[in-house]
Amino acid sequence: MKLIHFFNAMLLILSFFTYGHTLDINPKYRGEPFFAKVDLYQLEQDCLRNEDEYQKLDKKEKVKYNSRCPLHNLKFDFKKLDDLINDDSLVYNGNDFQLKLGIALANPDSKNQEYLPNLGRNITLSLINKNQVSDKLLLANNAFSDNPDLWHGFQYYYIAPSGDIYTLSSIKSEPIESQSGTFPRLWKHYNIDTSNMKFMLKEVLIGAPEATYQIIYPNQFNTYFHEGAVEYGITLEQSIELFNQLPSTGSSDYSLGFRVYNYYQDQLKKKIKLLDNKKHQQESFSLLNENMNKACLTTLAPIYERDIDPYLNKVLTCLIEQQRQAIKHIESELAN
Repeated sequence: MKLIHFFNAMLLILSFFTYGHTLDINPKYRGEPFFAKVDLYQLEQDCLRNEDEYQKLDKKEKVKYNSRCPLHNLKFDFKKLDDLINDDSLVYNGNDFQLKLGIALANPDSKNQEYLPNLGRNITLSLINKNQVSDKLLLANNAFSDNPDLWHGFQYYYIAPSGDIYTLSSIKSEPIESQSGTFPRLWKHYNIDTSNMKFMLKEVLIGAPEATYQIIYPNQFNTYFHEGAVEYGITLEQSIELFNQLPSTGSSDYSLGFRVYNYYQDQLKKKIKLLDNKKHQQESFSLLNENMNKACLTTLAPIYERDIDPYLNKVLTCLIEQQRQAIKHIESELAN
């Protein structure tokens, strides 16, 4: 127990030296600490529901079955959040800056556009300095497709005393092939840059069928493959050929890009190792990889669920182009 208190004290000290002081967050607005660290794939597995099994359970068994999903066991009541927000919804009221919640309809102009979320609301967090809003981010929302039976989405959050802000966007779908559940898609970690009075995006996790994508700014792009999650049905050569044809067709497919990206990443590692050995130099892949990532991660991070696929396609396409150029250059160096 003493050891736990020691670590808690150390975390408090680290927060103090990072921000100068801990933030006295209004508890009725702080959100749920669970979202400070999330394994998207594990959360999806915990919240997946087999409808055939579920419908055979009695009421008590259904409660136990549902409790597997951490999203059903949150202590912070997000459903009551709307009623708590008013003109004076200050999350934090400091001398140097303030944090304030705001609420508005989600996409009020998209009511007649099929599959776009149009009902529900967005909750924003504003960073206020000298009575002026210096920055704003989407903190929480709920939204529905034009057919509410198809899917509806939620975004949850947590504002830590350290000033770190975490959000998780997920979609809850109706049964498809006897399975339903909540699918976490987008997790973000921000902190507050008090020098520039901006919310700084530090890390992003994106959940997709084939992998979890991790972006740590400014120069880390990692993929964690979900074994057995995707059956391509085509060869690697066919994937590369199809990927190369995408620009001319005006279409995109980031799942193809994922496969092609991993292929070129492996090729690049092998070739740069040969070059390092030839020139008797230290391992240089890490630096090259960071530079390529930094060049491609300038793409604006997704905000809504509908932004995810275009974002991944753009980033992966950029990285593949960087990889191809690097491989071509290394092959030229090896030939000399």
